Amino acid sequence: MSFDTIHQVLNIAAPIVAIVGVIIALIQLRGQNRLRQMDTVMRLFSSFGQESFLRHYDRVMNWKYDTYESFKKKATKEDNVSLMVVSVFFENMGTLYKRGLAPLELLDDLNSGPIISVWRKVKPIWMGLRVEYGQPQWVEWFELLSEDMANRLARLESKK
Repeated sequence: MSFDTIHQVLNIAAPIVAIVGVIIALIQLRGQNRLRQMDTVMRLFSSFGQESFLRHYDRVMNWKYDTYESFKKKATKEDNVSLMVVSVFFENMGTLYKRGLAPLELLDDLNSGPIISVWRKVKPIWMGLRVEYGQPQWVEWFELLSEDMANRLARLESKK
C-alpha cells in the first residue's frame, strides 16, 4: 500500500471518527443529564423520611380542619409551621416536575399517595390564603403536581 493510499484513507476516516466521537459524547451527556435529574429528585425526597419532616407530615394528615375558616380560627403557630414545611416540600417537587427535571412517573413511584392526600388536606387552606392575601400563585406547582398525579393514576386505573 502506497503512502498516498494511506493518506487518502486517513483523510476519509478522520471526519468519520470525529462524528462518531461527537455522537458518543452526546449519548453520554444525555445519560449524565438523566442521572443529575435523578440525583436532584432523590436528594429532595430524602428529606421526606427525616424525623422532623415526618412530624409535620403526620400533624397535617391528622388535622380536623375542613375549611380555611376553621383553620384560621383554631390553628396554632405550630399548625402554621407544619402547613409551610409540608407544602414547601411538595411545592419543590412540583417545581421540579413543572420544569421537566422530575418525570411524573418517577414522582409517582416515590410519592404519589402523599402528594394527593396532602393536597386534599391543605387545598381549602391554601385556597383561602390565596384569596385573603391576593396571592393566586402560592403553592401552584404543588397543586399542578397533585392534579397531574391524580389524572395519571386515573388513566392507569382505567387501563386495567
